[in-house]
Amino acid sequence: MPNDLTTRGYPLPHPDNVAREDAQRIRDALSAISDDIEQMTTEPPVASETDVGNVRLATAAEATGGTATDAVPVVKRVKDMITSVTNALHTSIAGEYNTAITSAINALKGGVDPAYDTLVEIAAKLTDMTQINAILDSLAKRLRIDTAAQGLDATQQSNGRTNLGLGDVATKNVATAAQIRQGNSSVALTADQAWAAAGFVDLGNSGSGTLNIDCNSGVRFRVVLTGNVTVNFLNPKDGQNVDVTFVQDGSGGRTVSWNSNVRFPNGTTPTVATAAGGWALIFTGVYNSNYGQWLGAGWKLS
Repeated sequence: MPNDLTTRGYPLPHPDNVAREDAQRIRDALSAISDDIEQMTTEPPVASETDVGNVRLATAAEATGGTATDAVPVVKRVKDMITSVTNALHTSIAGEYNTAITSAINALKGGVDPAYDTLVEIAAKLTDMTQINAILDSLAKRLRIDTAAQGLDATQQSNGRTNLGLGDVATKNVATAAQIRQGNSSVALTADQAWAAAGFVDLGNSGSGTLNIDCNSGVRFRVVLTGNVTVNFLNPKDGQNVDVTFVQDGSGGRTVSWNSNVRFPNGTTPTVATAAGGWALIFTGVYNSNYGQWLGAGWKLS
C-alpha cells in the first residue's frame, strides 16, 4: 500500500488504496492537523532562517532597527548586508568620482600658477586695470615696425638703438654731396652721395686775375680759361686731394700761375698748353696743414 505523506508528515490517501485503508489514513491526518493547530494557538512558533513558523511583517521602526524577534528574523541581516553593500558602493563610487574630477580639474588648469587656478582669481586679474595698464604701457615701449611715429622719448630711442646693436650713425641723416665736400657736418655717408661728391664741379669761365677755388665745394674742378689767372685754394682740409682741369677758350694762349703755397717738384711750374679750345693743364695736389702748403703736380695735354 502506498504511503504518501505531506511535508509536515500527514498521511495522504492514494488511488490504489482501498477505501477502508485510506479512511484510517485520512483520520490520522486530520488528527495530526488538529494537534498542530492546537499547538499553534497555545505557543505560536517563531519563524527563523531554518524553521517554518508564524510570520508577521515588521514595523517601520523594527525594520529600521533590525531588532524584531517575532517578525521576520532575517530583517537585521538583510539590513546589514544592504548597508554594507551600499557603503562599499558609495565609498568606491565617491572615490572614483573624486579621482576623476580632480584629474579633470588638474588637466584643465594645466599646471598654472596657484594665483590663477580658479575662475574667481582669473576674473580678478582680467579686471585689474592696474596690471592691464602696466602691460599695455610695457607693450607700447616695444619697438614697432608698423609706424615711424611711435612717440618714444630720447632715452627710449637711445636704449632701442643700443639693444639693436646700432651706433650713433643710426641717428645721422644721409649726407648730401655738398655736405660731404664741406666735410663739416655730422652725417652718414652713402655710396651714391659719395660718388656724387667726388664728381667734377664746373667753375665756368675763369676771367682774369686771381682764380679762387673753394675746397668746401668739391675735390675735382673744371674751368675754362678766358684770361690769365693765378690759382688760389680756399678752405683746404688736411690731407685733402684736389684735381683741377683747365681748358683754353676759343682764343687760347691763356696762362696759369700759382699762389706761393702751391709747391711743385723741383720748383718747376707746369707748362700750360695754349692751343685754342684744347686742354691747357691738369693739376693734382694734396694739402699738408702742418706746413700750410699744397704739394702738387701738373702736366699739359697737346
